[in-house]
Parts: sequence; structure tokens; C-alpha cells
Amino acid sequence: MFLTDIFYEKKVRCPMCETDYKTKKVLSKAIKISTVDSDFYTTYEGPNPNHYLINVCPGCGYSFLDKTEPKLTKRRKHLYQEEVASRWGGHDLTGGRSVQEALVAAKLAIFCAQYVEEPSRTVGGLCLQAAWLYRETGHRAEEERFLREAIEFYVHAYETDSSIEDSGRLPFLIGEMYRRLGERNEAVRYYNRVVADKNASPKFVRKAREQWALSAEEHRRSG
Repeated sequence: MFLTDIFYEKKVRCPMCETDYKTKKVLSKAIKISTVDSDFYTTYEGPNPNHYLINVCPGCGYSFLDKTEPKLTKRRKHLYQEEVASRWGGHDLTGGRSVQEALVAAKLAIFCAQYVEEPSRTVGGLCLQAAWLYRETGHRAEEERFLREAIEFYVHAYETDSSIEDSGRLPFLIGEMYRRLGERNEAVRYYNRVVADKNASPKFVRKAREQWALSAEEHRRSG
């Protein structure tokens, strides 16, 4: 398969410094899913589109997901220019990315999302993305560190953001991250929230019950 059959160049305008640039993305026809873990971590046959989700401006370093729309005031842009962009080394992450380069992009996006005060759910998603990338590298300690960070932001979003309507996906995911960290009681608490939610999707109710049972079995084995 040729590179032209795998990637395309997406035109991006940096919302921070308004630099126009192109960055590589994986073509949908080149995405072939191999496996999906219980926390939605996905492995692929061929290129990993997750390596390219985050746009990194080569001009100022501002990093963000396509789906986010940060509210950037003139003052915020000025502060970013003084405090961050002035120290940006001009790294170019617009081409092909290794998993290590994808991790750099993820960490930049986490920093930028917090800097511009993106919602907790957005920051949590970026932390989970970093955890998945560390799972890809086999670095368990760093994966767990970012899973804990993701939980912190996701729990804050779940408890405080009344606009969230995800049919049980978010509490299920929180429970599943807790289970992966060996914190069974917290995992079960969030699985139960899914099961008790009358508006939860049957799919997530089923998943919560399955993972509750798995957690109980793991607890017996560790006995």
C-alpha cells in the first residue's frame, strides 16, 4: 500500500496564532480495526489513526482535537504568546508520527486544554488517549498514571456537568478504568450507577453487568 493510500493532508488554521498549516490524517479506507479493549482502546491492522487525532501548530505549538472549539480571548492569546509560544522550539509534528511522537502531541494537547480551561471531560479524554498510547508501548506505570488523571477529570465532569448525556458510557468508562487499576470497590460503584440509570443504553447496562461479574471473579482469584 502506498502512502497516498493511507494518509491525506488536512488543512488546519491554528485557533491560537491563526497560522495555516497542513497535517497528516489517516484515510478512513485505510483504518482496519483488529481488537477493542473493554475501555475502548483499539488496536489496528496498519496505521493507527489515534496517532494523528491531535493537531499541533508548528508555529506556536498550540495542540488540540478537531472537535474542540476553545473560547480564546485576546488576553488569553496574548498570554499564550508570551508564556508558551515564545519558548516553542518549532517542532514539526505535522507528518508521519511514531507512537512516541503521538505521545508528545497528546501531552501538548493536555497542557493546552488546561491552559485555555477546556471542560474537564475534554481533558479527561486526552489523558485517556495518553494512557492508551502508553499501553501501546507497554509502559504500564505511565499508563496507570494517565488512567488516574483521566479518572480525576472524568469524575469531575460526571459530577458537575449537567449537559452530559452519554447513555451510561461515561460512568461505565470510569468504572472500567478503576477496575484496570485494581480498585474494585470504586469500579463496582460506577458499574452500579450505569445499571441503576433508567436512561442508560441497554448496551452499557449489559457491559456494566459483565464487567461487574469480571471484577468479582478477579477479586475471588486474588483472594
